[in-house]
Amino acid sequence: MKFAHLGDCHLGGWRQPELQEVNFQSFERAIEEIVKEQVDFILIAGDLFDSAYPPIEILKRTFAVFRKIKESGIKVFMIAGSHDYSVSGKTFLDVLEKGGFCEICKYEEKPEGIYLKASKYPRTLKSLVILEKNPDSS
Repeated sequence: MKFAHLGDCHLGGWRQPELQEVNFQSFERAIEEIVKEQVDFILIAGDLFDSAYPPIEILKRTFAVFRKIKESGIKVFMIAGSHDYSVSGKTFLDVLEKGGFCEICKYEEKPEGIYLKASKYPRTLKSLVILEKNPDSS
């Protein structure tokens, strides 16, 4: 199984337009490489956006990138980060999920590690250990 891991993209997080553009271009470039590598899935581990309410232009561009990912047949699993949620618990990640572009994963802590749980694609991501505890390191 081959997958790509992204995290802390913080799309829309820069006040200066030039830096915001460089940030988004880096995200687009990473996705281009991921699609070229033909991975089985992408795991985005928090903070896709820098705010629960990203600028509309960032949202439009993000949806266009996710459309390309979907068209390439690559599944996307996300873990929501602290920047992805508003005080009310709302997140634009829900919109991406409802549009069929990703699945927001739940996780389960066990004594041996933290496991991601996916419901839509259980064969792709039955239980991916994201943090394995080492009993010898205590």
